[in-house]
Amino acid sequence: MEKSEERSLAAKLYNECWEILESFDGTSDQIATLLTYAFTSRYHWLSVGEAQQHICADWMISRAASAADFGDLAVLFARRAFEAANGAAVDDWLSASVAEGLARAYAAAGDETLREQWRETAKALVDAIGDDEDRDIIAGQLATVPR
Repeated sequence: MEKSEERSLAAKLYNECWEILESFDGTSDQIATLLTYAFTSRYHWLSVGEAQQHICADWMISRAASAADFGDLAVLFARRAFEAANGAAVDDWLSASVAEGLARAYAAAGDETLREQWRETAKALVDAIGDDEDRDIIAGQLATVPR
């Protein structure tokens, strides 16, 4: 597969995850498809992406696992995304997004204390995002973290 084709496939699968999440009802078929797409997108991004795509791929697995109530898996990949973002020069929106991911993952894992700590951290990072559109997107995601 050509690198351009692999990048296109990775992005397509990532976007398919968002489409599933927008109409998520938690059926076993939907969970299986969502996780398959998230892991397959990650696999391809690891081959052709850079740090930002790797971080976003781990974040998406965490998001998918959170939706499916696989708290431990969600925390594992949210922590990976956060650690990678802290080890790289990333945009302000991505720093806020990975913190949101940790809040969501801890919510799925049933840890209210860590959920609230990360929700507050994410809120502060969202408030610091320079671009209005990016801030609105991440703030909207943070608003959907279960309480």
